[in-house]
Amino acid sequence: MKRIAIIVIVALVLAAGLSAQAVTEDKDVKTLSVDVEGRAKAGLLAGMPSGLTIGYRLSNWFEVNATAGYNFIIEDAVVLSANGLFTLVNIPAGEIGVLPLSVGPQVNFLFNDGVSVQLVGDVRVEYTFEDIPLNLFVEGGFGFEFNDPNDEWIAWNGGIGARYVF
Repeated sequence: MKRIAIIVIVALVLAAGLSAQAVTEDKDVKTLSVDVEGRAKAGLLAGMPSGLTIGYRLSNWFEVNATAGYNFIIEDAVVLSANGLFTLVNIPAGEIGVLPLSVGPQVNFLFNDGVSVQLVGDVRVEYTFEDIPLNLFVEGGFGFEFNDPNDEWIAWNGGIGARYVF
């Protein structure tokens, strides 16, 4: 049963990434159309895990992120994580602009009594201010954990964050 659940979640994460690329791919211009300014972000994430986070937008629809921190809530472990997020849609938010909704796979490495690995499907909503170089976001996700010392196999993460935009 555990093996079937793992196969299903991996298939869903891969399908979400492929469909996000098909839906949000830049149709007119094949080159990167994101300005050089505003592509890199660095700041703090509070939640599970909590720590320093950086992000880099590779195109209009894809961003990579990494976090180094600590998981205070469940595992009491040092955490290194990385994800790739595909922007599915820019949600109109009236006069303030848009809120990009992104999904993608995330891998978390937890270092406590050994090393356990989490594979998580991540969802993020964020907002970047136009007047000040600040990005705010909320994210969450769930998935599977491997090699957990407590023999738990459900993994989840989430938090709120603020990042300076370079």
